[in-house]
Amino acid sequence: MNIKTVLFFSLLLICSSMNYAQEHHFITDENYRNQTQKMFEVQKKSASKRAAILFDVFNQNLTTKEREALTFLYAYMPLSDLADYTGDFYLQNIKVTFEASHFFSWGKSIPELIFRHFVLPCRVNNENMDTARIVFYKELKDRVENLSMKDAALEINHWCHEKVAYQGCDSRTSSPLATIKNALGRCGEESTFTVAAMRSVGIPARQCYTPRWAHSDDNHAWVEVWVDGKWHFLGACEPEPDLDLGWFAAPSKRTMMVNTTVFGYYLGEEEVLHKDDRYTRINLLENYAPVKTIYVKVLDINKKPIDSANVEFGLYNYAEFYPIGVKLSDKKGIASLKTGYGDLLIWATKNNIFGFEKVTVETNDTVVIILNRNSKMEYTLNFDITPPIPREIEVNVSDKQRELNNQRLKYEDSIRKAYENTFADSIFCHNLSNVNGLEFNRTYSLLKKSRGNWQEIATFINLTNKEYKKYCLPLLEAISEKDLHDVTVDVLSDHLYNSKLSDKMEDDITINFIMNPRIGDEMIKPYKQFIQKYFSNSMFANAKEIADWITKNIKIDKTANYYRLPITPKGSIELGVCDPASRDLLFVAICRSVGIPSRLEPATKIPQYYYLTTWNDMVFEKKENEVKTPKSSLILLNDKANGLVNPEYAIHFTIQKFKDGKYFTLDYEMDKRLKTFPCQLSVDAGNYLMVTGNRMQDGSVLTSLKFFSLNPKETKSQTITLRKTKKQHKVITTLTGKETFKRLNDDTLISINGLLKNAKGIVIWIESGKEPTRHAIVDISKLKANFEKWGGSFVLVLPENLKANFDKNILTELPSQTQVVVDNNNILKVIETTLKTKLSTDLPVVTIINEKGEVIYLSKGYKIGTGEQLLKMF
Repeated sequence: MNIKTVLFFSLLLICSSMNYAQEHHFITDENYRNQTQKMFEVQKKSASKRAAILFDVFNQNLTTKEREALTFLYAYMPLSDLADYTGDFYLQNIKVTFEASHFFSWGKSIPELIFRHFVLPCRVNNENMDTARIVFYKELKDRVENLSMKDAALEINHWCHEKVAYQGCDSRTSSPLATIKNALGRCGEESTFTVAAMRSVGIPARQCYTPRWAHSDDNHAWVEVWVDGKWHFLGACEPEPDLDLGWFAAPSKRTMMVNTTVFGYYLGEEEVLHKDDRYTRINLLENYAPVKTIYVKVLDINKKPIDSANVEFGLYNYAEFYPIGVKLSDKKGIASLKTGYGDLLIWATKNNIFGFEKVTVETNDTVVIILNRNSKMEYTLNFDITPPIPREIEVNVSDKQRELNNQRLKYEDSIRKAYENTFADSIFCHNLSNVNGLEFNRTYSLLKKSRGNWQEIATFINLTNKEYKKYCLPLLEAISEKDLHDVTVDVLSDHLYNSKLSDKMEDDITINFIMNPRIGDEMIKPYKQFIQKYFSNSMFANAKEIADWITKNIKIDKTANYYRLPITPKGSIELGVCDPASRDLLFVAICRSVGIPSRLEPATKIPQYYYLTTWNDMVFEKKENEVKTPKSSLILLNDKANGLVNPEYAIHFTIQKFKDGKYFTLDYEMDKRLKTFPCQLSVDAGNYLMVTGNRMQDGSVLTSLKFFSLNPKETKSQTITLRKTKKQHKVITTLTGKETFKRLNDDTLISINGLLKNAKGIVIWIESGKEPTRHAIVDISKLKANFEKWGGSFVLVLPENLKANFDKNILTELPSQTQVVVDNNNILKVIETTLKTKLSTDLPVVTIINEKGEVIYLSKGYKIGTGEQLLKMF
C-alpha cells in the first residue's frame, strides 16, 4: 500500500470519527456546551438538598446525547422544576424525545438550535407537568407516521380538537393530561396541550402569546410550529385546512406585541425582550403585523440622560396600562421596542421618581420622558387611546376545502361529546349521595363541575371515614371549580384527615382557611402530613415562629423561578430555595398544617394569619425602619351618568397603589364588594391611582388617570366616571326590512321587520361552538338581566350550511326573548356586497338594525366586550 493510500484511509478514518462524535453530541458547539455545564453546576448547587432524587439519574448508563440533554434541561429549568419533579421523570421524557426524532422522517431535518429549545423541553409555560409526552407519542405515532411534516402538524391539531374544546376559566394552567380529562380548556391550556402534542412527535412548537389585545379587553394564546424550515401559526385545538389560518388572524394584525418565552439561553435571530441566564423572551410580532421601533429618551429635570431607568411600554387593557415590553435605558438614556401602529403610555422610573408620556407609534419615532413626577401629586389626566387599524387578511382556501374541514370538525365534536356523555349523571349522583348520607343537589353540582374527574371525586366521597363525612362537601366546595377537574384522592384525604380542628373556631374559618388545600394559584398537592412529620419535634406555637423558621431556613431567589409557577410547600422545604410568592404559600401551608387559619389577602396577596377574630399581615420583606402601615377607607361611587353600564373592576376601572416608582394594580377582580355601589374598602394609607376606561366600538378607549392620596385613618370618596364620546352613530348600510329568514323550529318564513317588531333590535350571525362565538355568548350572558330589562328583539342567525352545528343549550345563557332563525336567503352576503368586505368567514357578525332597516352597529369576529357595546347603543 503506497503512502497516498495510507493518507487517504487515515483521513477517512479521522473524518468518520469526527462525524460519529458530532452525531452523538446533543450540543455540538463546545462553547455552548461549556456554558451549559457552568449553569448546570449553579443549578446543582441550588438543588443540593434534593441531590439524590434529581442527580442520581446521572449514575445510570447514559449515552452522550442523553447526558448532555439532561444537563441542558437541569441547567436552565426554573426552581419549580428542580423542587417538584425527579431525575427519572426528565430522563423518561428525553428518551421518548430521541425515539420520536429517530422514528419520524422529519427528525433529521430539524436544526440543533430549533430542536434544543422547541422540541426537547418538557415545560411549555406554567402548567403542572405530567407524562403527556410519553402518552401522546404512543397514541399519535401510528396516526402520523406516513405523513409529511406539514400534514402531521395539521393532523395532530385535529386530534387535539377531538380531545379538547374552548371554555374560559381561571388562570391556573392544567397539565396536558388533565386538560384531556376535562375536555375543555381556556386558550392558554389549549395551546399548552397542543404544543405538548406536537413536541411528542418531534415537531418543534412554541406557545405564542399576545399579553393584551390592543382593540379588545382580553389576551390570547396560540401555537407556532416549525415546518420545513419556517415557523407557521395555527389555532390550538381549532383545526383549519392549512397552516397560517385561524379566527385570530385578523385580530393579530392589530396587536402590538406577540411574544414567547424560550427555555434556555437562546441564540435565535428574533428581537430579545428579556434575556436571563435561564431563559429568553423574544418578540414575534413581525410574523403577524406591521411593526415599527419606537425609541424612548429618559432625562432628569436638568435634561441629562438617565442610565438604567426602568422603561415600561404600557398598552391599555383591563383598565390598566399593561407593560407589553420592559427595557432599561442605556448610558445615553435610550430604550427601544419593536411594536405595532397604535397608542402606548410609556412609563419611565428611577429612584421613586417617574415620568410618562402617551405616544402614537405611527406618527412618532422618539419620545422624550423627563422624570419630574412624584406620587404625592394629585391630578387627573385624560387620554384617548387608539389601537392599530383593522387590516384584511388573505385566505387561500377553497370552499370545498372549507366544507371538508367543517365536516371533520363536526365528527370530531361527536367524538368529544361521546366522551363527555360518560361523565356522572343524576342517577349516579343520587345513589352516591344516598349511600353516603349527603345532600343530593350539592353532590350533583360538584360531580357535574368535576367533569372527567368525577370518578376521583366519587371515590374520595365513598372512602371517607364515617366521622368525616360531614366535611366531604364543604371541602370540595372550598376548592376552585378547576381543582375539581384534576384534584386527586390523596390530596383531599391529606387535607381532610390531617387538619387540626377546634370547636372554638367558626366553621367557615375552619373549612376555608385550615382544611382547604387551595391557597393561591398553585397546583394543589398533599402537604399537611409531610409538614407535621417534618416539624414533629419542634411544632410552632404561633405564626411568628413559623415566619422566623422560614426566614432562617429558606433562601429566597427572585429570578430563578422565571415561569412564576408556584413551588409546592413540600418542594420549597425540600429544596430550601424558593421565590417570594412560593415563600408566602409555604407560610400559609405551615400555618394551616398546625391549625392556624391563614390565607393570602385577596387584593394584595400578602400572607395573613387569623388571631383574635382579626386577619393579621405577615410581611417578610420589611424595609429598614419600616413601620406598620396604618389603614384608611376608600369609598367608591358610581356616577349616574354611566347609565346602564355598571362599572366592573378590571374592565372599566382599577385601583393601583404606588410602590418603588410605579403603580401596582390591586386584585379586586373577584371581590363581591365591588359589584354594587357605593362600596367601602379598607386599604393601606398611601398614594393611589384610579384608571378608568370606556372602550368604543372601533376598539379605541377614552381613559382617565386620577392620582390621589389617602392619609392615615382618612376616609375619602372617589367617583367612577366613564368618559363619553361625542360621536354620533352612523348608518353602515340599509336593508329594506322585507328580507326573510327561516325559523329554526318550524321552517316558516319571517321578515326582518317581523322579527324586530318594527323597532330597533339585535341580530347576530353565529358559528356555534367556535371560540369567537363563545366569547360573544359569554359577554352577552353576563348582561342577560340588562338585556331582558331592555326587552327589545334579540335574534341569533345561523348560516344555512352551519345550522346543523347549533347547540340549543346556549339559549339558557341568553336573554329570554332570544329567537333563532336560519339565513336561507344569504342576507349576510347582501350586506357583504354592499360593504365590499368579507363577513361570512369572520363570524360572529353582530348588528343592530333599526326600524328603518338601517344597520347602525356592526362588529365581526373576535371582540371581547360585545355585550357592553350593544347596551351602550340603547
